[in-house]
Amino acid sequence: MRRKTLSVKVGDCVLSYDRPVVVQSMLNTSTMDTEACVEQAIRIIEAGGQLVRITAQGVKEAENLKNIREELRRRGYSTPLSADIHFNPDAAVVAAKYVEKVRINPGNFIDKRATFQNLTYTDEEYKAELERLRTKFIEFLDVCREYDTAVRIGTNHGSLSDRIMSRYGNTPAGMVEATMEYLRVCREVDFRNVVISLKSSDCRVMVRAVRLLVKAMQEEGMEYPLHLGVTEAGEGEDGRIRSAAGIGCLLNEGIGDTIRVSLTEAPEYEIPVARRLVSLCRPEFVYTGKMSENKDVKPFIVADISSVQVLNEEVMLQLGFIQQPEADPIVGARLKAGRKAPEMIFTEALGPELTKLPGEITVIVPGENLDMAHVYNRKACPLVSADFVKEESGKVDAERIFVEVEREEQIDAELLESVKKNNGVLVLSPEAVDYHVYRRMMERIQGLCPVIVRVKGVSGEEGRLKIAAHTGGLFMDNLAAGFWVTLAGEVGTGLELSRNILQSVGVRRYKTEFVSCPGCGRTLYNLEEAVSRVKRAFAHLDQLKIAIMGCVVNGPGEMGDADYGYVGAGNGKVNLYKGRQRVKNAVPEEEAIEALKQLIWEHGDWKEPQ
Repeated sequence: MRRKTLSVKVGDCVLSYDRPVVVQSMLNTSTMDTEACVEQAIRIIEAGGQLVRITAQGVKEAENLKNIREELRRRGYSTPLSADIHFNPDAAVVAAKYVEKVRINPGNFIDKRATFQNLTYTDEEYKAELERLRTKFIEFLDVCREYDTAVRIGTNHGSLSDRIMSRYGNTPAGMVEATMEYLRVCREVDFRNVVISLKSSDCRVMVRAVRLLVKAMQEEGMEYPLHLGVTEAGEGEDGRIRSAAGIGCLLNEGIGDTIRVSLTEAPEYEIPVARRLVSLCRPEFVYTGKMSENKDVKPFIVADISSVQVLNEEVMLQLGFIQQPEADPIVGARLKAGRKAPEMIFTEALGPELTKLPGEITVIVPGENLDMAHVYNRKACPLVSADFVKEESGKVDAERIFVEVEREEQIDAELLESVKKNNGVLVLSPEAVDYHVYRRMMERIQGLCPVIVRVKGVSGEEGRLKIAAHTGGLFMDNLAAGFWVTLAGEVGTGLELSRNILQSVGVRRYKTEFVSCPGCGRTLYNLEEAVSRVKRAFAHLDQLKIAIMGCVVNGPGEMGDADYGYVGAGNGKVNLYKGRQRVKNAVPEEEAIEALKQLIWEHGDWKEPQ
């Protein structure tokens, strides 16, 4: 059951809560190259895309949308087109005459390009700005009404106006207010053919903003459909997991009527990922108006090595444990935890390697193996069933117990009291990976005991997307103390997936964070190659966040929390940033990697690869 919405018609496509979620993508070809646009649009459509977006930087590009649309129709494709407009209301008016939908950005449709300066407005001045917005926006809506063109009010965290940020900050609340200003005008003039999006490269910001918007619309009696997406998600596994965690969380909550998975790859590759993601989620909308108020936590990881028959140095190295330079006089070569090492290990194999682990690492074993485990590691802890705890918990000789709960009804006052009494941790391990089951279990627990989310699944892209979609939101809301992924017959894959999900939702950092946009017609250099080069050069700097952006539309804003930025400046040139500050202009692309390395070195963040 999805959140109830109005039905919005975009050509032959209808966005509504009672219709399947629509998947879409965006061209990254030049809008003035009609043939290239048509060919790429066809690839998107044949991959299953139901709506195609095209950027229109100015009036001449908007005029060429007519040629692109006519050629697609001539070739037999009726898929609706959406124009993407920034900074240019005149281009939006022209585009509305030729395509089925126009996206405008509240951060720059009427307001000027953000300079990230704190401006001061009196109430009268602010009201005058809103009236100017209203007048210009109504002129645009009148054209859309005439041509039966839908409108997307697409608010990006990276491109809020100085006016909004000065009152609300560069925050989810600011994103919501920027959107509501335009929605109130739509309601005033009874323009109903409206879709909304609130996007960010930070999953937490995106999810928080969308939830706040739903709350604001509910309070003001609005039911517009929503477009979901994580901007600048990146490419490869990182981009897929980040998108699944953010979009999947909201889809499971019954929010979202169309989605785009933004990958720094050929746009047709986005469609199969989006379709799979939609199919893997289970919408269940329940509006309470409440938002998570839990404080930030740093979840630990349990590495499941139960499939390993023999513990040895190779296994420990795979987990991120390395030999200390100085041997212990009693046990010999001791191990120390590298930066990526898990905080806990679950194993059924017992041996002297457990003796060598750092003292802060918790070893979990099946309850029946506890006595033997204590031979090698006195601090080993048992994993026991909920029924066992109720009956015999007082007999467990361990500093802490881990209690596996497989069914919601097992969680009752008796279990919680026994777990608390024995310094226990609840391991939520339902048969199916299901966002709502985990949530209901946590509601029963009410924060009375620490919780580990355990997932038992299969590997492969579909399995990874499902796990991210059904667990990411739990960690964004700081509901769980730990994460335990068990993938059949695999050690490294489950551990790496745990790390990727926690990093994607912004609660841990295990490797260099790369943020990259998918590119569009504004991108005047090969973005995919640039991302590949930047990753090769800087992937070892695992304390840093580096943004690779196609242009300046959302770049300086979306990468505001990045340590360094690599942003296309046109004609084979790149601007380099330290945070939001541009420090090198128009660097030739062939020199940009070395220039970025020098910039990182100058600020004391460079280290040589190991």
